[in-house]
Amino acid sequence: MKALFRCDATEAIGFGHLSRCMALAEALEASSVVCRLAGQFDENAKRKIIEAGFELTALDTPLDPKASSSEIASTMDANAFDFVVLDSYRADDGYLASFAALEPALVVIDDFRLLSDYTCDAVLNFTWEAPELSYPSGPALLLGPQFLLVRRRLVEQRALSVARDRAGAARKLLVLIGGADPKNLALRLARVLSANHKDLCLRIIAEDGPEIDSLIAQFAPGSAVVPRQPDISDQFLWADVAITGGGLIKYESAYMAVPVAAIAQNEGQDRETRVFSRAGLAHDLGLADAVTDADLTASLDRFLGDASLRRAMASRMRDAFVADPSANAAQTLLEAIER
Repeated sequence: MKALFRCDATEAIGFGHLSRCMALAEALEASSVVCRLAGQFDENAKRKIIEAGFELTALDTPLDPKASSSEIASTMDANAFDFVVLDSYRADDGYLASFAALEPALVVIDDFRLLSDYTCDAVLNFTWEAPELSYPSGPALLLGPQFLLVRRRLVEQRALSVARDRAGAARKLLVLIGGADPKNLALRLARVLSANHKDLCLRIIAEDGPEIDSLIAQFAPGSAVVPRQPDISDQFLWADVAITGGGLIKYESAYMAVPVAAIAQNEGQDRETRVFSRAGLAHDLGLADAVTDADLTASLDRFLGDASLRRAMASRMRDAFVADPSANAAQTLLEAIER
C-alpha cells in the first residue's frame, strides 16, 4: 500500500503536524505501507523528513482551501495512493469534499472538531477530550489517547522513562516549547525561572543567543541551551520535570511520564490544555499572551515546589497511555480503510 501525507511545517506554522504525521508514517511503514509527505516545508522540516527516510514532495505554499482542486492535482495522481492523510488547520469542509471523486481513501487528523461534515473515511483525534466530541456518523473514528501519535524513538524509550523515580525534589528541568517558538517563550521562561530557581539544572531546547546564554549561566552546573533535534527521548529520560508548549509536546512529556507544566501559545491550545490539566496530566500555566510574569512565577513556584502533585501526575501518566499508541493507530486505521 501507499499513503500520501499532506501537512505543512515552517517556523510560522509550527512542526506539530509534521511530527505526528511522521509518527503515523513510521508505524505504517512497519506494516509495509510506503509513505510520502507533501507540503510547504522549511529547510529544518525537509531535513527531518529526509533523515527519517520518507519520500518528499515540497510545495511552494501552505494548504489553500480556495485552490483545493489544483493543489490536489499537483500533489497526487488519483491512482498512485491507496489513502491520503490530511493534517492541517487550514483544511475546511470544501477541501475535504474535493476528495470525494478521487479513488484514495481520506484520513483526517483532527484536534478541535471544528468542521461540519467530515467528508472522509476516517478521523483520528488523539486528544483527551476527543471521545466526548460529537463527530458525525460515517467515517471511522479513532478517538482518544490510545491513538496518540508519537515518534518511534519515544516508544522505544518509554519503559525506561516510566521506570525512573521522579518522586523527590525537582532538580533537572527541561524546557521545550515545541518545534517552533514564535513567542520566544523559552527566553521568557528562563528569565522567570532565574528569579527563584537558580539551583536547578536547566536544559532549554531552543536557538541560543547572547541573552539566553547569559541567563542559562546563572543556573546550576550542567545547565545548557540544547539545539533543536529530531529525537528528544534522551532529554525526557534526563529530566525530573518539564515545561512545554500547549500542543503535541505536552502529550509527549505525559506519555514519557515526565511531570509537565504547559503554557499555551494560542486559544485552541489553551482550551485543550485546561482539559488535559483537569485530567491530572499537566499543570496549566495559562495562555502565554494573557498570563503575566508575576502569575507565571507564582504558578511555576507551586508546580516545582509540590512533590506530591508531581508524584500523582506521574502516576496518572503511567496509566493513561498504551505502550505503543502509534502502532495501535496505524493498525486500526488500516483495518478501517480495508473494510
